[in-house]
Amino acid sequence: MDDETPTRERPSLPRRAWQAIFAVPRPLHALLLVICLMLGVALVTQVRAQQEDPLETMGEQDLVLLLDELTTRADDLRSERSDLNAQLNELQDSASQREAAEKAAADALVQSRINAGTVAVHGEGVVVTVRDPLGKLSATQFIMTLGELRNAGAEAVSLNGVRLTAQTWFSSDTGSVVVDGTTITSPYTWQVIGDSTTIAPALEIAAGSASQMRLLGAQVAVEPSEDVVIDAVVTPSSPRFATVE
Repeated sequence: MDDETPTRERPSLPRRAWQAIFAVPRPLHALLLVICLMLGVALVTQVRAQQEDPLETMGEQDLVLLLDELTTRADDLRSERSDLNAQLNELQDSASQREAAEKAAADALVQSRINAGTVAVHGEGVVVTVRDPLGKLSATQFIMTLGELRNAGAEAVSLNGVRLTAQTWFSSDTGSVVVDGTTITSPYTWQVIGDSTTIAPALEIAAGSASQMRLLGAQVAVEPSEDVVIDAVVTPSSPRFATVE
């Protein structure tokens, strides 16, 4: 029977590598240790440098210069903001003035059209109905009535469908009442837009137009209204003599 000799297992490659390293002389061990320490110190120093505030490494003179630069920049920004606010306020004022001027011009245009009688209007006012069964009313009573209405603040007036303006005229030379070339007959209906609480009493004052017409046998009724509609308009004519300077 053959004797069996035990076989030794060969060390694995990693194991042999470590054995080779530790089998070298001790000076090499010291060198490796120094290199590891240097790498560790460098790594720690870099991490601390990244975590530290850069201002902590600056000198007093550098900090003073930095503070001066920041103060100057802040002053510049405040000055720039002040300039921008001034420009904004100027633009807003200009826009407000322009809007106010445009509104004033639009209001003036509307008022001129109403005064000229070129547009239909409606609003608070009074309706005056005059019946003349005796036929004694003349142009005088109509002129007086129109004058009283204007003095009381009437903004628009029509008479039997004829719009009355600053150029309106009356005549009764032919025995009939004529207004702006149109013959009108009784009953006469005045449509007036304005403050009814002022116009109605103005017509009813003693010795006023309503009183004068009643003395001539006419029947006069003044009725306030919340909404008087005046559809009658006139076609403006070009001035013959007046020119704009």
